[in-house]
Amino acid sequence: MAKKRISYEEDFDEDDELLLDRKAKRRLRQQQQQQQAAENQQEEQQASDDPMTAVIALCQENRWREAVLACYSAIEHYLVEDKAMQAEQIRMAMQKIDRSLRRQMILAFINEAQKMLNKE
Repeated sequence: MAKKRISYEEDFDEDDELLLDRKAKRRLRQQQQQQQAAENQQEEQQASDDPMTAVIALCQENRWREAVLACYSAIEHYLVEDKAMQAEQIRMAMQKIDRSLRRQMILAFINEAQKMLNKE
């Protein structure tokens, strides 16, 4: 049985290939992250064009406080444009959003109270 002799140069060549593969993977990941960030910015710009879609996006993310503030600004926006029907629709939606905000605040208060009781 003959053992294969490996020169040091071959070892370095293999290491360079591994490094290139890692670098290529890293570049690919960075490019994908940049593309995803660009897509997210485009979606945010589209959502900011229509106040109702901005409110819906905030609600889907469970960001109730921001959604309520967006509702107020959307109502003002529609009233300035003399679109009373759309302003009324957002007012009705805001009632439900306000309830969700209050529910979130109550749950946060209960959780903090339980943590405080558990410490004692």
